[in-house]
Amino acid sequence: MKNMIVVPLFLFFFLLTSSSQADRRYFGRSYMANTLPAKAFEFELWNTARIGKADGYFYRFQPRMEFEYGITDRLTTSFYMNFNSREIETSTISSKEFGFDGSAIELRYRLTELGELFVDPALYFELTYAGSEVEYESKIILSKRMGNIITALNVTCEIERDVIASKHKTSFELTGGIGYDITPTFAAGIEFKNHTNFDDIYGKKTNSALFVGPSVNLLTEKFYFTINFLAQVTGSPAVKSGLDLTGHEKYEIRTILGIEL
Repeated sequence: MKNMIVVPLFLFFFLLTSSSQADRRYFGRSYMANTLPAKAFEFELWNTARIGKADGYFYRFQPRMEFEYGITDRLTTSFYMNFNSREIETSTISSKEFGFDGSAIELRYRLTELGELFVDPALYFELTYAGSEVEYESKIILSKRMGNIITALNVTCEIERDVIASKHKTSFELTGGIGYDITPTFAAGIEFKNHTNFDDIYGKKTNSALFVGPSVNLLTEKFYFTINFLAQVTGSPAVKSGLDLTGHEKYEIRTILGIEL
């Protein structure tokens, strides 16, 4: 029921705004349609913490280094190096020491000039290789701006394949955010994430969860810093207090530091 109320509310505000150029990541989860200028180079350091499960203590830390390059004004490519660790005190999942967790390559293409349409569209594709696991992620990006108001909406499909076991896991995710430029260097807003996991290639739904929380962004001439906090507000199948704490965590925190090179 909460999903049916919160998601349309974000969509309503999304459709009220119009677009223009922005140079930074306003949200921790949702991309805007903006791409780097041709030949521009940028480094981003991501840190994601996932906290809380149904059974005992759970903390997962996922740093990520991104090297981003503007091939053209509309086409941006990125190379990622992923890391992962888990600290767990449960009977069903084991801890994992910090270590390298695969690499990824991304392509992001803006379909039109910014402001040409009532919404700025872009397409996104990411391929991740992590030993026996290969992930394919595709995304439709929509964003708009009107004055100091910034909005974004992303639709994401992900397929994860275990090459050795020849098994698949899939997910569908809808994210969106509304932000406001309080000053030229400081912005704040709110973001949501609605994530659903499936067996095989979009077979039976296994679990889902809706997250909502604030995003804050700081911009200087050479770098920007974004911090996003999400709390699960409802999930299925509910384990405790109406939350899915088996397939999803209770809290997620993400920071992104972007540096122009």
